[in-house]
Amino acid sequence: MKPQFNIHLAIIAVLMFTLAGCAKHGSEEEKEQESPKALVAVRAVPITLGDAVQTITVTGRTDVLRRQKVLSPVAGTITMLNVLEGSPVDLHQVLATILTRESQSAIAGAEALGRLAQTPEQKSEAGRALQLAKKTENTVAVTAPFGGVVASRNVNPGELVAENAELCTILDLASVVFMAEVPMREVSRIHSGMTAGVHFASMEGNVLAAVVDAVLPKTDMQSQTTLVRLRLKGNRGSLRLRPDMGGTADIVTGVHKDAFLVPRSAVLRDDEKNATSIVIVTPDSLALSVPVEVGASTDSTVEVLGADLKSGMNVITEGNYAIPDSTRVIMNGRDSR
Repeated sequence: MKPQFNIHLAIIAVLMFTLAGCAKHGSEEEKEQESPKALVAVRAVPITLGDAVQTITVTGRTDVLRRQKVLSPVAGTITMLNVLEGSPVDLHQVLATILTRESQSAIAGAEALGRLAQTPEQKSEAGRALQLAKKTENTVAVTAPFGGVVASRNVNPGELVAENAELCTILDLASVVFMAEVPMREVSRIHSGMTAGVHFASMEGNVLAAVVDAVLPKTDMQSQTTLVRLRLKGNRGSLRLRPDMGGTADIVTGVHKDAFLVPRSAVLRDDEKNATSIVIVTPDSLALSVPVEVGASTDSTVEVLGADLKSGMNVITEGNYAIPDSTRVIMNGRDSR
């Protein structure tokens, strides 16, 4: 009987140890379920409703619509020149005076007579001829056809010029336009009357309002671009616009009303899957990745489109990269619950 009794005791001991182990394991699972998961700190902002502006950003340079070469109306000698390159001029301002070739010849002839005169009578006659030539000399004043600035000068005082010789070129700075180089694939989206903003590197902080004036018919096959003329608006006198100033233009091609807008940092791009997503915070403070399509964008915001989006949803802007779904988060250092 004694060996059998020992066997019973051993079986009872094994059962008690097994039950104790199960009880301990169960209590550990209960404690693990009861203990809260760690919170991940993120930054988030609400999705907002607003106007999403679609733009095409292109480069270009300024040009002037009104420029004119000033020509000499007569052949003669430049006796006075009042302008240099870059000089501002007013309407009807005298740019140069020209002594006509006929007058120059009459004076030169009278002076030659004086040099050849030998007798008092000959010298007196030559003097009267010189006085008459100078008294009746014919000079022509050349004036500015409009106010502007002298772009180039082709003559100097004392030079002989032929009739219709080019004296200088004047630009009307009030007619400065921006010639945008638009890629051919985008030209069909642009038409007259569209608004734009023009930026110049030399005028940091200034954005000039503009409007599309015309799409030029000529295409540059080498650069695959078409010139689009933008007419600059507003008071430009203090901005010192000149031809051939490089800049960029944002041409507005459309506006989406009441669009869902998020910061650019909220949008995640997966190039391998060719997919875009944002990470929102659910009402119970869990991270959830939501697939979206991207629409219009600016330097700071992006339009997102998705069936499950609502205005006011919190979207993560920092800490959203590679965060697993259902991760409990705390927003902006505060528990979001």
